[in-house]
Amino acid sequence: MNSTHIQPQHVKRAFSKAVSSYDQHAVLQREIGDRLIAHLNFTKIAPKRILDIGCGTGYFTRLLRQRFKQAEIVALDLSEAMVGVTRASHARRLPWHGRHHHLCAHAAALPIQNASFDLVCSNLAMQWLPDPQAMLAEMRRVLAPEGLILFSTFGRRTLTELRQTLATIDPANAGHVLPFPDVTSLGDALMQLAVEQPVTDSDIFTLTYPDSISLIRELKGLGASAAAIRGRKSGLYGRAMIRQIEAIYSREHSDASGKIRATFEALYGQAWYKPEDYAARGNTIPIRAVGDVHEGGL
Repeated sequence: MNSTHIQPQHVKRAFSKAVSSYDQHAVLQREIGDRLIAHLNFTKIAPKRILDIGCGTGYFTRLLRQRFKQAEIVALDLSEAMVGVTRASHARRLPWHGRHHHLCAHAAALPIQNASFDLVCSNLAMQWLPDPQAMLAEMRRVLAPEGLILFSTFGRRTLTELRQTLATIDPANAGHVLPFPDVTSLGDALMQLAVEQPVTDSDIFTLTYPDSISLIRELKGLGASAAAIRGRKSGLYGRAMIRQIEAIYSREHSDASGKIRATFEALYGQAWYKPEDYAARGNTIPIRAVGDVHEGGL
């Protein structure tokens, strides 16, 4: 689950730059958010406090609000610009009267007290951390007894065609696409937490674009920039590489109409914190003191 290639400061900068273009390109992100919230259709939960990690421009947070109208919701993101857009969007849409809060923080070091939330969610943020396991551990730490963790992330088959194209140009280039986890490693990561009933599943999406340039522009517009990869210069790819990508991608991964294909895999995970079940197995629940790591917090 670890990726030492990712630099959080570059991720923060890339998403902050993309704040004005994100919603224009985030069709898939909204679809995955819709599917993630639908997992709650089969769950009996009435949370009083909800945490949305990696809120972005606030789409998934609004889905949570529509479902849990009386809950207190904290929307959190690494990017101050994204948090600002979410705050402004929520102020325009609904009079939530103090039941909604916004926080800029790192998902692997939450400035939040232990056992604070009944529902801890995240839609497509985990893949941007160097150590997703650390984010899962934090989600578990702030989860209250009888609470639920619910999240999505991109899976191993995401951008397979782009990775293959880059490897054709130069095998070393394949590392320019993030090493997303597979569903097995995600399940193993959940099993390492003090949780019960962990469940994982996945969806495959095949999107088409007029050309590879359109795909690259969309990735940039979403903030999914190679600036998040250690060793890359600013900007996604240079002009010479873009020309090579266009030639190989269109030859190897296009359909009969000439459009190019791009695969995206969404992984979903959820797990409960049921102290009595965990204790019955003879295990202890590791909870660290929030003061050891954070200053203040919620």
